[in-house]
Amino acid sequence: MIVSQILAQTSAVTYRVGQWESLVGGQWLLLLLAIVAALVYVITVYRRDSVELPRGLGVLLCLLRLGALAGILCFFLHLEKRTERNLVKNSRAILLVDTSQSMSLRDQENMSLRDNKNVSPRDNEKTTGSGGAAVPSRMEQVVRELAGGDLIPGLRKQHDVTVYRFDQGENPVAVATFLKKPSGDDGDLLSSEEDRRAAELTTARRTALVALSLFLTATALGAVHWFTGRKATPAESTAWFLLAGMVLLIASLVVLAVATLRSPELGLPAIVGWGSPAVEEGVPAPAAIAPEEPPVDWAAQLIPRGVSTRIGDNLKYLIDRERGGPLAGVILFSDGGENEGAPADVAASAAAAALTPVFTVGLGSDKRPPNLRVVDLEAPQRVFPGDKFTLTGYVQAVATDRTSVSVELFSSDEKGQQEKKEDERIVDLGAGGQIMPVKFEVAPREKGIRVFKLRVQRLPEEDPLDNEKTAMVELQDRKTKVLLVAGGPTREFIFLRNQLYRDKEATVDVLLQSGRPGISQEAHDILQKFPASADELFEYDCIVAFDPDWESLDEPQARLLDRWVAEKGGGLVVVAGPVFTPQWSARRKGDPRIDIIKALYPVAFYYQGSATLSLGRFGSAQAWPLTFTRDGEEAEFLWLDDDAEKSRRVREAFGGVYGYYAVKDPKPGARVYARFSDPETLIDNELPIYMAGHFYGAGRVFFQASGEMWRIRALNESYFETYYTKLIRWVSEGRRMRDSHRGVLLVDKDRCLVGDQINVRAVLQDAQHQPLAQNEVTAAVVQPDGKRQSLLLKKVKDAAREGMYAEQFTALLAGDYRVELQLPGAGADLLSREVRANIPIRETERPQRNDPLLLSLAERTGGAYFVGIDAALNRTGGGQPGVVNRLKPQDQVTPLPGVPDRNFDRLLMTWLMTFICGFLCLEWLLRRLSKLA
Repeated sequence: MIVSQILAQTSAVTYRVGQWESLVGGQWLLLLLAIVAALVYVITVYRRDSVELPRGLGVLLCLLRLGALAGILCFFLHLEKRTERNLVKNSRAILLVDTSQSMSLRDQENMSLRDNKNVSPRDNEKTTGSGGAAVPSRMEQVVRELAGGDLIPGLRKQHDVTVYRFDQGENPVAVATFLKKPSGDDGDLLSSEEDRRAAELTTARRTALVALSLFLTATALGAVHWFTGRKATPAESTAWFLLAGMVLLIASLVVLAVATLRSPELGLPAIVGWGSPAVEEGVPAPAAIAPEEPPVDWAAQLIPRGVSTRIGDNLKYLIDRERGGPLAGVILFSDGGENEGAPADVAASAAAAALTPVFTVGLGSDKRPPNLRVVDLEAPQRVFPGDKFTLTGYVQAVATDRTSVSVELFSSDEKGQQEKKEDERIVDLGAGGQIMPVKFEVAPREKGIRVFKLRVQRLPEEDPLDNEKTAMVELQDRKTKVLLVAGGPTREFIFLRNQLYRDKEATVDVLLQSGRPGISQEAHDILQKFPASADELFEYDCIVAFDPDWESLDEPQARLLDRWVAEKGGGLVVVAGPVFTPQWSARRKGDPRIDIIKALYPVAFYYQGSATLSLGRFGSAQAWPLTFTRDGEEAEFLWLDDDAEKSRRVREAFGGVYGYYAVKDPKPGARVYARFSDPETLIDNELPIYMAGHFYGAGRVFFQASGEMWRIRALNESYFETYYTKLIRWVSEGRRMRDSHRGVLLVDKDRCLVGDQINVRAVLQDAQHQPLAQNEVTAAVVQPDGKRQSLLLKKVKDAAREGMYAEQFTALLAGDYRVELQLPGAGADLLSREVRANIPIRETERPQRNDPLLLSLAERTGGAYFVGIDAALNRTGGGQPGVVNRLKPQDQVTPLPGVPDRNFDRLLMTWLMTFICGFLCLEWLLRRLSKLA
């Protein structure tokens, strides 16, 4: 840390003789005798040689030789300058923030304001009531404190502060780090360090003035000897001027050398006034001591998107990682809703053993507020006018003594007008928050889109946002037209062909590329070749291709297929196989037909000759389950039952598939939904992709790595039918949802979890039916609380087609979102899509604050438990001190042994060589002038 570096620079300086430890016993006596012998010898020889010279000159010659020998002796003894430093690691404080979806809940106004614990004074003005604004959610309280509160500035006075977030993962994610700010003692230390440097410079320059004075005096004496020595009789009188001048000259150089050696970091030019002081290596400039950290977008970093809460796992990870370091403590912000992973007791034991206190800040209400809510409303996406169909609603009652409730069903047109009451039922409420289903049968006759709304009576004290849910149903007599293309009659192809042929909502045409003319197929029409005209191809809503031989298409047919997907919103399902897929997919670029086909796929293929070429495997002896990613778990079109949990259980019961065709990577923007789970098939530490999908212009393309989903029929034949029915509806949504002749608006998921990002894509045309040329268009997102938020859709660069726009938004609240886009210059032509954001049941079944868990965690580790942020910062005026005062600094000071100062060594050797060479050269010159040998 920067402050640690400065502390290390302000340490004790010592001087020592380097040869002191190497000379032992009688070696010092021998050295002393050698020095005495050298002195006696030099004095004797020079006294004899200078008998005929003036005495002053003789003394000078002897002193010069002795000075050279003294320099050699200093070189041998090796004087060292050592600086003993202290390495200081600043105390660390960790803020651990729960970002699970229960942190997005808004606790009721009366509970929050009555306790005055969960909402800070500045938030009270924004609660529902006179102002009409919403109560801040649990996470919003944390975000506001971190963004503009006193917590982080208070902690930075004594600690480095790191903020982590955690949810369903086993390891927390670092969000931001703030260094300790110099203040108090640290500020005095930094100030004294600058004063010390200034004082050193002043002393060095004063010493340089003394050296200059000695030099000027020596120059004056030398001038006296020069101008008077030749005329003086005898010469003895002026020789003493020469001796004195030389001694003063040497003294001036010695004084200057001492000044530079005392402060080698200043540099000789700065000492004599010819420049600025040099910055010592390793010491930061004053401006870098306390740098300003870049601002943190706390609202974006702390989005509550976790589907579960792992307090124990994440806290233990931090304790183990920081063990032995200067960790002062952990401050945990959470509602205590632990519902997965190791229990918090395990982390508490680890923290207690590491002597690390955990301070817990409880958020939310400790009481479960009474609530009647509609959990969900399920309805078919499309029905035929006059046909009966069932809408299923799910109602839940929490913390209320009511035993029954009236549930009403309304319907209206797409714009919410002409609302009428369809039916009403009395539902018996289950005990303990049990979710109760209620079914309605309706048979509307109007064509078009009908919006059905399920509503329950609101309790006076509850949040009205969850008392109704809507579902859109399209009533049209147009059937989904599907084209099945197959390289050969695989089981997957045969089962799907038979299913679609019996489906009254679909018509199916078949192109069996290996078939001969005149073959019989259960299909409405049998094709002999792929459609070659727009009129033929554009009739279809979806194409399902099983290991197709794309090389049988010519280039115009390939371009027509590309147009059908990108411009007309066609849905394409491609299933890889072992016969034709390896032939065309392994080709390098150059064949326009294959290049167009590859561009449609959501995955990138290996090519022939690739060093990592792997074509997967088929016909294995063992089946491997599919591992679904989070996108796959949340993708409703892949659910095999009514909800995600039931679908997960079906997937776990499914034995899996035997083979797959290996692909290289997902393309940018594509989503991977499932992977082949055999660990021996890892490619670059990733399991092979089995299911993936992406937007391609106005359409969607779905990739499946082998045709083996028919194996799920072993569990129940309906699962196979459900899989392909939902998949075909999903990919062909661009065709079914073309509610304007000038464009289509799509979202990548109709249902999501709170905290998920929703990708919005639009393919638009102008009034002349040409791709829209604007750089951006503005849409609106209507949030569950009724607020409207602008969404700027930007033109997609390097898109497959012109006129494509995309952007994304994050669902932060539970409920229904509606995206609306007014087409430029199209009058009342409005495109709209709906997305439903839910909170997982495990995050809402116990939404109240878990005081026992948070209190136990704090007490077992020697910390403290605070109810709300105000209590943690002692804003409520209570008796116990706040967390900033309770968190004691744990600076780690490590003494470092002194190391030789290289600058000092280099400068000392330079001066010694200067003196030794100067003395010898000057002696030689005087001996030559005096005509000595």
